[in-house]
Amino acid sequence: TAYYMYGRIAKKYKLYDIVLFRQAECAAAIEDEKTAIEKYKQLLKSYASSPIAPLASYSLGQAFLRTGDRQRAEEQFNLTAKHFADTDYALGSYYYIAELNRNKDKNLAIAYWLKYIALAPSGRFSPESVNELESIGAALSSKDKKLVGIALYMNQNYSKALDYFNQLPLSDSWYWRAMCNKQLGNRGAALAQLETGIKNRYYNDLDDSKLKNAMTSYAELCKSSKDVCWQNILLWSDRARDFALYNRAQLLPSEQARALYEQIYKHYPKGDYASDALWNLFWYECNKGNYNSAIALGKKHLATYANTAASPAVHFWLGKIYEKRNNRREAEHFYKIVLKSFPDNYYAFRANGRLNYLKDGTDNWWRTSPEIRLPSEVNEGKLPYSYQEIANKYGTHPTELILLGDYDTALMFMEKDPFFESWVKLQYGAITSSIVTARNAMSKLFDKPDRTNPRWKLIYPILYSEEINRHAELNRLDPVIVLSLMKEESHFNPYARSSSNALGLMQLLPHTAKDIARWRKLGPINHNDLFVPTVNIRLGTAYLRYAKDTFNGNMLFSVAAYNAGPGAVQKWIKTLPQTDMDRFVENIPYSQTKTYVKKVFGTYWNYKRIYGFEGNG
Repeated sequence: TAYYMYGRIAKKYKLYDIVLFRQAECAAAIEDEKTAIEKYKQLLKSYASSPIAPLASYSLGQAFLRTGDRQRAEEQFNLTAKHFADTDYALGSYYYIAELNRNKDKNLAIAYWLKYIALAPSGRFSPESVNELESIGAALSSKDKKLVGIALYMNQNYSKALDYFNQLPLSDSWYWRAMCNKQLGNRGAALAQLETGIKNRYYNDLDDSKLKNAMTSYAELCKSSKDVCWQNILLWSDRARDFALYNRAQLLPSEQARALYEQIYKHYPKGDYASDALWNLFWYECNKGNYNSAIALGKKHLATYANTAASPAVHFWLGKIYEKRNNRREAEHFYKIVLKSFPDNYYAFRANGRLNYLKDGTDNWWRTSPEIRLPSEVNEGKLPYSYQEIANKYGTHPTELILLGDYDTALMFMEKDPFFESWVKLQYGAITSSIVTARNAMSKLFDKPDRTNPRWKLIYPILYSEEINRHAELNRLDPVIVLSLMKEESHFNPYARSSSNALGLMQLLPHTAKDIARWRKLGPINHNDLFVPTVNIRLGTAYLRYAKDTFNGNMLFSVAAYNAGPGAVQKWIKTLPQTDMDRFVENIPYSQTKTYVKKVFGTYWNYKRIYGFEGNG
């Protein structure tokens, strides 16, 4: 029926290439391969440049294969690989070419299976390609064995991968042997191989990301102190030294770390860690009250690094320094830059507070508003662009496809636009993936859109509002802070499980959840209960209320305690100055908790500014 309905559409219809493709799919579904082949051919002849042509070409090869026409199938897969070389369909074609030559040209088949796993070691056909190479008894070179081992590793077959890597010289396989042994729990073997590889500098063929992973794994597995581990790495390695210096600096007291940050900025000024190193030098002087030195370093940072992760912090603290010096004009200048250039950052939240203080003497600091109520769930998401914007940028095909609900095909015409991809994932219920896709895309935009732009709501959807409102009210909590904490804990994945076995939406440890349930007389709780949203939210809000009561309503301390535990926060309160709470946050000793506090309150700020909750300032 669908096939004949498509057949009633006029050829002049602007989406006729999609019509032909859908007709071919319908014909294939009812096993009318002759008609499917005819429609695919018609599409490729008349619409060779259509975004759907690569898929049509690949599907035509599969249709020939289903009819038993192996020669024409191979010809078509070769055409797909040639004309659409940069697509996933070319990769799939390599696998099929290999399969079609399995009994005809063994060497050609081997070459294409190896080509596939070299280009797509974690691809759909990677395990089958390895199995075929083994079953055919392929004589593999050392290079080929390494490719097969990597493919097995990427598909989590660590034992079998290790068998392949063990056939290679240690100098060429140490990294992969170590990674396999680490996954298999062979700590000693992994540590020895990592030490051998880094110490002997067997890393010429490793890219920086793998070398850094090797260094991090060594520090993780090493039985010595972490400082000693990173000292060893610095003694051995002549690559990624700024990475090693930075990691060691993060472990040391500020006085000792300062010298390492100076090395990074001096010797690797264009490296990935130079901006953060200079920020740390700036903060060292600022924290000591050496404001002239701090201003000089801050302005050097702004002149050298225009838009890095540290830029909002440098701008904000320059504003604070000038505010402390009663230079209101300069303070406002830097605070306003933070709000304009980094509107979604934690420091925009704080810059807004300081600007309010300079204006009328009120900075809400980290105070929250328990009287707020979340609206009904806002997770359907408006399109990230208007139809006119889509038509102007990508033509009218995708607008029509969106109206018809054919989102996946629309995405082909929109060159995999990340915000639209995020929106499509949201329609399919892939909430976590949708948020991460939109967040990563927004981070790459130098000029951020206005807070009313619908792209923001893809990053900050409102979910579980009924449960959050109910339990926030019972516990006298601001539901927006609960929502923010939940987003940062799990990205709204009710089945989230951390490496430390924290579970569910609000990432509760099972023993903590049992304690809360006992205090609240909620009955027995097992770890599977924590994957139930209502249970997790009830217990998570109860724990946050406990932290709030422990710290007399101070939500900064409460959020920190949710991450680090009340005992750690009580210790910091005793040892860290509290005359400036912005300074207190920067000096939190646990880097994970410091980052956590900034993320949660940054998210709190974004929910309030995007949805216009009362008290946004």
